[in-house]
Amino acid sequence: MANTQILTERDLFRSFWDDGLLDILTGMALLLAGVGWQSEIGALAVVQAPLWIVLWGPLRRLVVEPRAGFVRFSLARRKRITRGLAATLALGVGLFAVVVLAALVVRERGALPTLGQAVDGLPAVLVAVAAVLAGLLTGARRFHAYALGLVAGAAVTVVFALGPAFPLVVVALAVIAVGVTLLGRFLRAARAFREAS
Repeated sequence: MANTQILTERDLFRSFWDDGLLDILTGMALLLAGVGWQSEIGALAVVQAPLWIVLWGPLRRLVVEPRAGFVRFSLARRKRITRGLAATLALGVGLFAVVVLAALVVRERGALPTLGQAVDGLPAVLVAVAAVLAGLLTGARRFHAYALGLVAGAAVTVVFALGPAFPLVVVALAVIAVGVTLLGRFLRAARAFREAS
């Protein structure tokens, strides 16, 4: 008798994000944002982040769906995803505005160096909020670990005055590594399944 496993929609939705593609694109967005902050074009570097996420759908259709198939979730789940994405985007834009405003105030008033260092930790903390929301939205709990890494990196940045790029670049490299590992595992499993069929 074949070993069959019945998946609920919730289980299927969680496994939907396990191919690593979202991680790779998120890591690339973080890496370019970090490099942008380092080269002092931080605001422009942050603008590129949503473009990587836009690439997710076409890349998924190109790389994942030919091997895993296409899944259409229930209308209720699709509505929750749409609402969650809209809320995440609105929160991200609002938090980004707070960071830009805080940075301008610190520069304009010549605030204490410690306040400037605290502002340097803000980008990573705000990205961590987005990572938590992504984890809640997708059910991919590893995004919560990314958020913890960003918060820890922000703390190190504030204590050692490393600048806003440090936590973004370090966590980006870790996220990309996880994504590449997951994608490699997915491609190997798909190839083994195809050969066994």
